[in-house]
Amino acid sequence: MTEKHEISRRTFIAKGAAAGGAVVLAGAAGSALAGCSSSSGSSSTTAAASSSKPGIGVGTPVRGGALNIGLVAEIDGFYPPTNHWDTNGYLYAQCLYDPLMAIAADGSIQPYLAASCTPNATYDTFTMTLRPNVKFHDGSPLTSQVVVNNYTALKASLLTGQALTQVVSVTASDAMTVVFKLEAPNPGFTAGLATQVGYMVGQAMIDQANAKVALPTPVGTGPFVYQNWQPNNHFTCTRNPNYWRQGLPYLDQITLRPIPDTIQREATLKTGGVDMIGSTDPNTIHRFQGQSGYQVIDSATDIIGEPSMAFIMLNTVVEPTNDLSVRQALAMAIDQATVQKIFGGGFTKPVNGLFLPGSPYYTSDTGYPSYDPAAAKKLVAAYTSKHGSAPSLELLTITDPRLAQVVQIIQQMWQQVGIDVTVGQVEQADLINDFIAGKFQAATSYQFGAVDPDLNYVWWSTTTTGPIGSIALNFPRNSDPVIEQAMLTGRHTTDQATRVQAYQTVNKQLGKDLPYLWLEQYIFSEVATSKVQNFANPTLPNGMAGWGFDEGIFSPTAIWLSK
Repeated sequence: MTEKHEISRRTFIAKGAAAGGAVVLAGAAGSALAGCSSSSGSSSTTAAASSSKPGIGVGTPVRGGALNIGLVAEIDGFYPPTNHWDTNGYLYAQCLYDPLMAIAADGSIQPYLAASCTPNATYDTFTMTLRPNVKFHDGSPLTSQVVVNNYTALKASLLTGQALTQVVSVTASDAMTVVFKLEAPNPGFTAGLATQVGYMVGQAMIDQANAKVALPTPVGTGPFVYQNWQPNNHFTCTRNPNYWRQGLPYLDQITLRPIPDTIQREATLKTGGVDMIGSTDPNTIHRFQGQSGYQVIDSATDIIGEPSMAFIMLNTVVEPTNDLSVRQALAMAIDQATVQKIFGGGFTKPVNGLFLPGSPYYTSDTGYPSYDPAAAKKLVAAYTSKHGSAPSLELLTITDPRLAQVVQIIQQMWQQVGIDVTVGQVEQADLINDFIAGKFQAATSYQFGAVDPDLNYVWWSTTTTGPIGSIALNFPRNSDPVIEQAMLTGRHTTDQATRVQAYQTVNKQLGKDLPYLWLEQYIFSEVATSKVQNFANPTLPNGMAGWGFDEGIFSPTAIWLSK
């Protein structure tokens, strides 16, 4: 089974966007954002030692060794302002770069390359002090001017610039101090600095990009240094001997290998071709859970914020999905339980919106339509009577056998209520481009996992829509002023009760507008052999525990291999 993700909040800006193929931006939402998922995982198997938890190191760390990791998909490059990072993209970034801020295990946002980041009394100015003596891989120092130059590039990009519209200016007040001025208060601003727009690259890489070099050579401050990259074959990086975090990393080398087919990826792990694999197929969990010699972590539980959600995305400005009654009929015709039997692996339950029970933003009634094929038929009949023909649309997905099965079932459900549906399969990169340009009617996707709901602003804002053919991060082009105002209220207030009400309003409006037809929580997993130690147990520079498994993303900095 080929797993090529759907749009996910992490590929573009915040960490996220792709349809059938995950994409994430940086800092805004979807990924331009901070992510959300489980900390150390919920599914466990036999770990490295009988008393250990999956992904937690046992014993004294061992220095040296090479780690090989099988990934779900390849990326398109390493430059944060222009490349589309999905979950896989963040794994490359975690090797090469460090973020300004990072997510702790308790969900708080903590300094990383920053030593501190302090807001003023009105939360519209943040003053960041950088850590001293941090150097990029080429020996150049991390300074405030380099950070400013990073943000000049990020703001100028058509991709990441939409995630940074709230940032009025980024200036250097001295050699190690950066000042971010916002257009309005945002107490949660620092969460975005833990996403794609928070990873800092060296001036040499910026200079290459400004000189129009197609693929600038990665220059970061991270634990590993770029060695070589053969797209769709392998990427290799080696230990940074001058890493600013003393004693780290432990490994000598990491090699990332894209293996899109799930069964092939699992077989490569079993035969020793790789030491770890990622997966978005819940059946991977079932196939390795309980097997001696393997450890499994997943994102099914221990959610921080909101999880990634799988859904059908509908374009609200093209026929026939620009008609609310058609979107209502499509929603009412989908039997989530049937879809989840195929797609969810038994880990998911029916969902009616962005938040799961236990989240402060969860509400049991979002107004999202219940499964009601009889009511769907009536809506279709009324549309047909008005327009002279039944609604007709194409449902797109990526070339993934598992998703193909899902869309075929959904196609049947829609046809049974009178909607004319064809199914199309396209490559991930093409589908992402279609999303950005609005050239689709309906498509499979996943997105929205975020430690803070504000990180998803870029995906729902009226300011990020646009005509068909233009670049827009509000992919369904759902322009709802109620959602816009609620998102701004949630962004600008420090009162938690007000925030809860604001994001519940967003959830309910999405249930009315129906740009997304919810299917289930999207689950990530990581499987490693027993020799791989500490892959879900990061420690932040200030000594706090980091988030161990963020929507399929983990830190390689403290991984070591047992003998």
